[in-house]
Amino acid sequence: MTAPTILCADDDRQLCRILHKALSGAGYRVISAHDGDEALDVIRSGEVDVALVDLWLSRLDGFALLESLRSLPEPAGSTPTILMSGTRPTVEARQRAEKLGAATLLTKPIPLEKLLELVKQQVKSEASTRTDRKAPAGKGSAERLAGSLNELPIPQLLHHLHGLRATGVLLLESGKKRKAIQLRDGYPVAVKSNLVNECLGNFMVRRGKLDTETLQESLRRLKRGEGLQGEILVAMDVLSEDEIPDALREQAEEKVYEIFSWRAGRFRFEIGGRLKRGTSLALERSPASLIVGGVRQAYSIEHIDRFMAAERIRCVVQAESPFYRFQDVELSEQEEAVLADLQRAATPLGDFCKREESLRRTLYGLIVTGMLELREVDAVRIPVASPDASFRESVAPVSRMDAEAERALRTDLAATAERLRRLDPFASLGVSEGADEETIRAAYEDLARRGHPDRFRGASSAVRQLADEVFALLSNAHDLLTDPKRRDEYQRKREKRERRERENQENRTALEAEMEFQTGEARLRQRDYEGALACFGAAVTAYPEEGEYHALYGWCLYLCHPDNSVMVQEAIEHVRRGVTLASDREKPYLYLGRLYKVIGRGAAAEKMFTRALEISPDCVEALRELRLINLRREKGKGLIGRLFRR
Repeated sequence: MTAPTILCADDDRQLCRILHKALSGAGYRVISAHDGDEALDVIRSGEVDVALVDLWLSRLDGFALLESLRSLPEPAGSTPTILMSGTRPTVEARQRAEKLGAATLLTKPIPLEKLLELVKQQVKSEASTRTDRKAPAGKGSAERLAGSLNELPIPQLLHHLHGLRATGVLLLESGKKRKAIQLRDGYPVAVKSNLVNECLGNFMVRRGKLDTETLQESLRRLKRGEGLQGEILVAMDVLSEDEIPDALREQAEEKVYEIFSWRAGRFRFEIGGRLKRGTSLALERSPASLIVGGVRQAYSIEHIDRFMAAERIRCVVQAESPFYRFQDVELSEQEEAVLADLQRAATPLGDFCKREESLRRTLYGLIVTGMLELREVDAVRIPVASPDASFRESVAPVSRMDAEAERALRTDLAATAERLRRLDPFASLGVSEGADEETIRAAYEDLARRGHPDRFRGASSAVRQLADEVFALLSNAHDLLTDPKRRDEYQRKREKRERRERENQENRTALEAEMEFQTGEARLRQRDYEGALACFGAAVTAYPEEGEYHALYGWCLYLCHPDNSVMVQEAIEHVRRGVTLASDREKPYLYLGRLYKVIGRGAAAEKMFTRALEISPDCVEALRELRLINLRREKGKGLIGRLFRR
């Protein structure tokens, strides 16, 4: 009996490679195809158990492929097919997919775990009717997603793991170097390295913020167990507490960028894996930004130049997929100007081969991340300047379009329809909220003339259906805005709805957090420290701006782990956060003073208790702590006096 065979049909070869590895690791036999004709030939062989098909394949799109497939004799004619689209499918597209018997129609990006589970379900269903096939692969076997960085370089690997919304740990090695990157929904959130020169102290030395003597002293304290290196550097007054987050983020980025310099290596992705004690990366940084940064700083320029030379006759254009196209990447003024030129005129990649290295690196990074695309010269239409009206400029006549150009048009219209569905009527027509009727009508007529479905009557049914939807969305926006009564009513309702939604959400969040906090206080009084910690943690998560929540969470963390120095330090950080957020309340100062007393910082503890009493003279706990301090001080003086009297 042979392993189940999966067909991956997508024109993105790197995506096919990573899906090939993931599915092979799950125990399947995998065949890749990069256009519709090639995919249909594979299915005709009768070897395919499940087909993964991109909806906008060249030569033969996903719908046409599925139509042809259903006309084949069994077993090929009933091959389970999962359609995938780079843009959100219309209602009509979903209905057509259902009519053609597609197992499902998914919108990219598709979480890897979800895709593997869907494939497993379809294979299991198919195996029940075919006795020459093995059962689906067992759960967890997909953890063997592994390969060579020569075959799948780090920029492409990170890009596709992002596109697959992968969650887990990416393990990388090159010689004696070992790195691990934690991914959450495709976003790198932490990194760990075995390289000694990448520790925080050495990083600070390279940045000129730390001398060798101070570094050695911090290492000696680290060996004595005085805390983490960052905490030690703060205690040594080398860094302030405010500087630590930026330093750790820059250190983490450097660890990732160093991987881009590897000439060879291996990778393994553990789905669902978790990284312990890694250096955190800034969550607000997009994967595209991290990839472009790595390409700029460390990636082989020889590799980039070979790529550009091999693809020199293809044109660089703005990407169609909204998912990749609108990622955040910082660009210089020169790079912005180059991209603006690409929007006005199609440019062969070869025109950039002799440009400055920094520009070549950035272009390569934007192509890898899918923000720019390469297309054949005869398939390129005139690029557009506005991302929210990408069909406004002239579009090549359908009668002169080849299959690739029509595919680009389909993708363009699908992206436009997806945007129009989520835009308000004003943004749909590209007018301000104060626009008069004449301006609205002129904008609508311009768009209707360029995007009217009649212009696409010679195109495929998929293009016509998309054009119909775009035209209907524009017409609905026009009809609403040119009717004064409907327009005023729409704006009032929208403002009222948005205000109510904001208020309701804020109230719900605050109420949930306060209920957790009050429950935590009750459990704390009952000495149920673990239960209280869970409640205070939930309160902090729900409403992180409340200082008392942080303070009580930190205090309970200490009560749960009084003998764990690492936990004590973490508790102090939480209470300090509470002091920062609630500097006008006594509780954070009280708990910070108690924690300072625990670690032997008596003077600092006394200051905290004094500040708590200044804020609230009725704070009995702070008053009691100060009395105890004074009693000990007086007792000490008495002992010294007795010694001197002898």
